[in-house]
Amino acid sequence: MNRLLKISVWASVAAYMFFVIFNNLFDYNSNYQYISNVASMNDVFEGNVHTWRSLQSSALHHAMFAMIILWKTTIFGLLAAGTYQMYRHLNDDKDAFENAKKYAQWGLGVGVLLWFLVFVAVGGEWFLMWQSKDWNGQEVGFSLTICFLLFANYLHQKDT
Repeated sequence: MNRLLKISVWASVAAYMFFVIFNNLFDYNSNYQYISNVASMNDVFEGNVHTWRSLQSSALHHAMFAMIILWKTTIFGLLAAGTYQMYRHLNDDKDAFENAKKYAQWGLGVGVLLWFLVFVAVGGEWFLMWQSKDWNGQEVGFSLTICFLLFANYLHQKDT
């Protein structure tokens, strides 16, 4: 039963990533506006001395967003592969099932890097997203970091 639950959780996380990618692609402009406004530092406190960090190039904004979409697609691919591998080894011995988790483990690790490094650290602290009234995604980035870490902890538990 525990193995089925783990497979279901990973299928759910992979589905979440699919929906995120779908929204990024099919509502590109809304999501691009987020990246563009954060990178441009359009909404930081007035008179901020760190606005020299801002990136005003729309080409750079598109490149950053493309990189984020590719990063998310990598997470989705790893989680989907991990889910499939765990399902394939559902009834195998514990060592085979443990080995089948490796793609999901990588997917979660890459997810933690995305949500924490890109959204919390770079977006939040380098581009001072925390100062924005309209474009602050730090709370979501932090929440997703914690969720991915909790999922990783659950996945890491040994199966019998």
